[in-house]
Amino acid sequence: MFIFLLLSILSSAALLIVLKSFVKWRVETMHGIIFNYWTAASLALIFGPDHDLDIAAEVTAVLPATTVIGFLFITVFFITAKTTQQLGLGIASVASKMSMVIPITAGIMMYHESLGPMKLLGLALAIPAVVITSYPERSNQDQEPFNLKLLLLPLLLFLGAGIVDTAIKYSQHRFMNDQNQHIIISAIFASAGVFGIIRLLFELFILKKKLIFRSVAGGILLGTVNYFSLYFLLECLASPGAESSTVFAYVNIGVVITSFITGLFLFGEKVSRNKIIGIVLAVAAIVILAGYQN
Repeated sequence: MFIFLLLSILSSAALLIVLKSFVKWRVETMHGIIFNYWTAASLALIFGPDHDLDIAAEVTAVLPATTVIGFLFITVFFITAKTTQQLGLGIASVASKMSMVIPITAGIMMYHESLGPMKLLGLALAIPAVVITSYPERSNQDQEPFNLKLLLLPLLLFLGAGIVDTAIKYSQHRFMNDQNQHIIISAIFASAGVFGIIRLLFELFILKKKLIFRSVAGGILLGTVNYFSLYFLLECLASPGAESSTVFAYVNIGVVITSFITGLFLFGEKVSRNKIIGIVLAVAAIVILAGYQN
């Protein structure tokens, strides 16, 4: 399990690194994201088990759900890209990983899970972790006022990622089983890709943008990392004796810390007091929430 856990952390962090690198590589972000989903959908079919017509019929029955989730996927991924590129890896990872409080809250309300003082403390630490980490420290030389729109990006990412996780959890509870899981995941990726194609056609024929090879290549790379980040996570959860709360906690902590360190050394992001406090609060919240569930 340790190897899959490490690979899950590294691949999830690599997802943010590739998004961050889109700017340096001059990849059109939306175009890259579109090809990312078609790549991930293809890999899910290639590496998944063989499916018969009965399984295909099951997937057809849940197409409305996969379509909605696919739309959420591509919307949240675009917000993730913008947050990573404009505010840095550390902030994007904190906002996306701390969104785990949303499906936890949904579990309490929808499935009547228990709520104790320690879980409340973990939830209470999550919001300030996102806000404090996102709010930049200004120097005396700053001439321009802080753009509040940038503060909205991590908050939208926090909400969007949490809604996506909640929707996936609901789908797994209602629709998924061992036989149809991979093909449903592929359908979700493909649904996101369909919305992306609509956007791509609009940009190509109405806005007259050009589709360049490096955007396609960047999308294929992103989609490969995207698929395997999910694959390694599923392998962790399938390991004998593994508990999902422990796996998710370690993956989230690992991604937050790995992204923060990578942003610091690979991209030269500045270490501010706000970021340090936010990272500490984020890790503390994840540890408390995971510890309560064990």
